[in-house]
Amino acid sequence: MNDIGVFEAIYSQRQFTRYKPDLVPREAIDKIIDAATKAPSGGNKQPWHFIAITERDLIEKIGGLYRDLWLGAMGATPPPGESPAYTSARYLANHMPGVPAMILVCADHTMGTVPYTKGDPIERGRYASSLWLAVQNLFLAARALGLGTRITTTHLREEQKVKDWLEIPDHMETVCLTPLGYPRGRFGPTDRTPSADVTSYNRFGQRS
Repeated sequence: MNDIGVFEAIYSQRQFTRYKPDLVPREAIDKIIDAATKAPSGGNKQPWHFIAITERDLIEKIGGLYRDLWLGAMGATPPPGESPAYTSARYLANHMPGVPAMILVCADHTMGTVPYTKGDPIERGRYASSLWLAVQNLFLAARALGLGTRITTTHLREEQKVKDWLEIPDHMETVCLTPLGYPRGRFGPTDRTPSADVTSYNRFGQRS
């Protein structure tokens, strides 16, 4: 598996909604998850767990749930003037059951400084500052291997169903779900606000 430089990955990374049907090699999945585990974390607690979903029946069940939840919230048909971003998201919702693979990113609440006791309520988002760093590592590693990703959280509206299907214990919080596959379409360059427009030196609004 040939990869690319970190700056090329950063400057060309996109979120994808359209994927080829090609299977994602286990070697590639393992490599990008390994990259995710190299992220820094608060207190070096490393409170993450990654569930690679490759079984077709599980992808179809979770993808079907995602589709129904997304369309239920946003409407089965696009409203007049729907933005391109939402048109793309709608496409993904309709095709989520057919993506080649998924990775569910979870937070392990037994890794904190306060021991988790069975039955304790989970403080959602407690480990977000660590988890999102790992997710970005995962996404950049996927990009380096020519694989597309996208952050989604729609499944959280029916999180318990997903936890039951994947046999996820109570102390685990599901944080985000990414489809994973070889994209239909091109990687970057990305369309972003110029960094000079959002950068100050020493004092807000000071450019030099």
